[in-house]
Amino acid sequence: MINLGILNDLIIYEILMAVLLFGFSIIFAVRYRQRQRKAIKYLSLTYLMFTFGALFAAYGHLVYTKYWFLILMDYAIVPYLLTGYFIPIGPQRMLLLFDQFTFQLVLYLEGYFITLVYQWSAALIAAMIGHLFIFLFTLEAFKEVKRKYIVPYLVLLAIVLASLLFNIQSITINWALAFMLGLITQGLLSYYAIKAMRLTDSKLYKRGFLLVSITAVLFILFFLSYLIDSVTGGWTIFLFVGWTLALVSAVPTYIGYLMPDWFRRRYE
Repeated sequence: MINLGILNDLIIYEILMAVLLFGFSIIFAVRYRQRQRKAIKYLSLTYLMFTFGALFAAYGHLVYTKYWFLILMDYAIVPYLLTGYFIPIGPQRMLLLFDQFTFQLVLYLEGYFITLVYQWSAALIAAMIGHLFIFLFTLEAFKEVKRKYIVPYLVLLAIVLASLLFNIQSITINWALAFMLGLITQGLLSYYAIKAMRLTDSKLYKRGFLLVSITAVLFILFFLSYLIDSVTGGWTIFLFVGWTLALVSAVPTYIGYLMPDWFRRRYE
């Protein structure tokens, strides 16, 4: 049965992640003012968008608490009344009619925008815009990136955003689309970072490009964590793992691309 007991802990954790992500956004913004490199500005905007994503997620879970009883009926009481058993969350979730009822009630009482937040669409939209900035960072940081990728990428981004805006009931489908876009975005970043790592003879830059490629992997795992949570019925440990990975990703990005003095001294 769904573990509603983690809800309050999750809200607090998401707010904490938002604060820390915003801190990294500020750090990158300060470095941008010092160095005036567009790539650093895009990193600052990336983590700003993920800050909004964490805040939208926390607010969505606050809305969730208003409908606690109905959702508990959805996942526990209704299956018990129909079968005589408390059915663990799994594929049978799709067969429960109260999913549709609760969604329509939130839409009617709270309005369209709050429903976007409630259904995770708002958090995903912020994350997708963040991925746009990661894509722009890749274009700026690695000048050899082929410009032919720009139009297809923007078309795919528009499709994903349209699904998040208008297909707001299909959470798993939206997470799958977000994961696909994230895989492409981070795949490009990882490919060019590893390519640059192989071409350079500098031990310093090899380590830097390796760290940037690790950032891409962490972002992919962020989306994979939430996709796994959605597919498995929700409210798993992957909810906590996801935002942790997004936060941790800022560390190798900062060290690998900005190369602070202590990092340079170690490898030069």
